[in-house]
Amino acid sequence: MFSVGNSDDRPDTRLRSYTTAGISWEFADFQFVGEDLPIADRADFEEPIIRLRFETPGLKISAGFGGSLTGMDERSYVNLNALLFNDFALYRSPRFIFAIPLQITTDLKSVTLEQSSNSFRQSSFVFGTGASMRYKISPRAGLVLRATPNLGFSFPQGALDDGGRLFTTTSSARFYFNEIIGSNSLVFGYDFDFRDYNIEGDRSDYEFLSHSFTIGIAF
Repeated sequence: MFSVGNSDDRPDTRLRSYTTAGISWEFADFQFVGEDLPIADRADFEEPIIRLRFETPGLKISAGFGGSLTGMDERSYVNLNALLFNDFALYRSPRFIFAIPLQITTDLKSVTLEQSSNSFRQSSFVFGTGASMRYKISPRAGLVLRATPNLGFSFPQGALDDGGRLFTTTSSARFYFNEIIGSNSLVFGYDFDFRDYNIEGDRSDYEFLSHSFTIGIAF
């Protein structure tokens, strides 16, 4: 019968789920840690990578590329990555969720050397869990954090019997600023990626470490 104010004018404090498209500049360090491989045949590099990202709730897909355009010398880099995950909430409030994620990642990483036939090409499957957090800072801003160690196996293309162990640690942060581009959000992101390849024969034993900075649109 009586009304004070308009409920439609109240700030929206609900947590949002985002679909994001973005581009990253990734600082990568790929180092050989095996034995008995001449320097000319090693796929080491320490140059940046350009990465395209598409992320939805439960799925993240990215493609990374490197070559002469990004400063690589006599080699090229291609990486395709897909992450499927589900977050199980342990604590939930209108503005905050803390969860345990379960995830599986498939990855194709290739470094091609122009002056050698001994290129690095590995496909992998890893499984992991860790912690994730979603927080609505204000009606116009949100934060999502994730960190997961993962363990699985990696193998050269077409040779499952010659594979080995792969350990990875990944973490990410996403800052969302709502309604910056019309009804869409602006997103800034950071990703940490560490991979330890322990492959049969030692000639494909590498460590990969990268720091990636992203800008994108979320809707």
